[in-house]
Order: sequence, then C-alpha cells, then structure tokens
Amino acid sequence: MKSIGDRLKLIRGKKNQTEFAEILEVSRNTLLRYERGDSVPDSRLAALICKEFNISTEWFLFGTGGMHGGGLRSGKDASGECACLPGRIEEDENGELKVPVLEDPEPDNYNWVPMVEAELSAGGGSLVASERIKDYYAFRKPFISNIATAPKNLVLMRVSGDSMDPEIRNGATVMIDLGRKRIKNNCIFALGLEDTIIIKELERLPGGRVRIISKNHDQYPAYEADATSLRIIGQVIWGDRLYPI
Repeated sequence: MKSIGDRLKLIRGKKNQTEFAEILEVSRNTLLRYERGDSVPDSRLAALICKEFNISTEWFLFGTGGMHGGGLRSGKDASGECACLPGRIEEDENGELKVPVLEDPEPDNYNWVPMVEAELSAGGGSLVASERIKDYYAFRKPFISNIATAPKNLVLMRVSGDSMDPEIRNGATVMIDLGRKRIKNNCIFALGLEDTIIIKELERLPGGRVRIISKNHDQYPAYEADATSLRIIGQVIWGDRLYPI
C-alpha cells in the first residue's frame, strides 16, 4: 500500500466513513483527510488503530512487513520517533517494570526537527517573543519522508489556547511544514497575524475569500478574510500533546 491513507482504507474495509470515524473518536472530515493523505494520524490515534484492529505498527506507518502483528511492536512509538530498542519491557523480581534504554542511537537514521520558542495561539492571540531554536527532536526518516515536503521545511511549536479544541488541545506540540502554503480545505495552517502566530482551519470561498475556522465553534465563531491578506507560515501536519501529571 502506497500511503497511510491507503492502509487506513484497507483497515476500514466495508465500514462506512461515519461508522469508522466514531470508532476512532474523530470527525468524518478528519478521517477523510487521513484517507486522502492530506494529514496523518497523531501518535495517540495511530496507537489506538494498531491496538483496536491488531495491526502491525511497522506496516501501518511505513508499509513494511505483514499487516497484522499486535499493536506497537519493534520498540517504536506510534509517531515513528523512537528507534528499535533492544530487549523487552519486563518485570524485575520486585514486580517493577524495567524499560530498556537505547544507549547509542544511530543519528543517520533520524531527521532532527527544531523546536522553536514561539507559541502558536489557539485562542485570543499571544505575543511572539522569539522564534529562536530551543532544541532538536529526532524523528525517524521514513516517517518524515511520508508526510513532509522536505526535512528542512519542518519546525515544532507549542500550542497555547483552546480555540482548536478538541482536535488540537492547549499545550500540544505540532509540526509545521513551511513548504505547504497553498490553501486546502479542511486543513490546518499556521498564520502570521501582526505580532502573533495563530493556527486555524481554512476553507476557500468564492471571490478570493477564505473562511477561518476554529474547532471550538461555540466560543470562537468562524470569520472571513481576503486570501491575499493572510500570511501563511505553513501547514500543521502532525501533532501530539503533553498530558497532566
């Protein structure tokens, strides 16, 4: 199968999109974007799909190996960030789980994506104090080549605010492809607005207009703007988030 979208259709089988979306706890439009290849499932959803349908993660993410294999295998997480770890997660004599640590990862197997200090606002707007690089995060090359225009076009940013809730929650980390600036319906983009950066879903309208949409419709109504007035930074192509601890 050529893409994650193709493999997702195969997993869906004879179920209709609405029924399958309910199982995955996403909207039908989100599922449609996945199947078209406009975006890919985040790590949480990929893990859910592999567990729910007994799918090999290796096959689902990269199209290699057999289709069925029992969820997360080979020591990789569902985003493809981690290398294959030696050994297994097992209990010691005290009943504590011991997690094997990868001591010497091979850098050539990864693309290194910068995390920048700027925060994306998913709310009323936050000042962009800096866009300096804070750190670099490793993603396996097959994962990046499957979703991005080029590794050099990628940055990671944190999200602040709840206007894109529940699809992108406050505190999430998202990956932005700076090489994708053409407006596509049902896709999420990072937009420069004066001294802030916001993330919104965009929809093309007649007459060169664009509808700017928040997922939290009740608190943040959609509005329209002239397409030429938008400064599109890039498209959000992947996302994950921190959970309360």
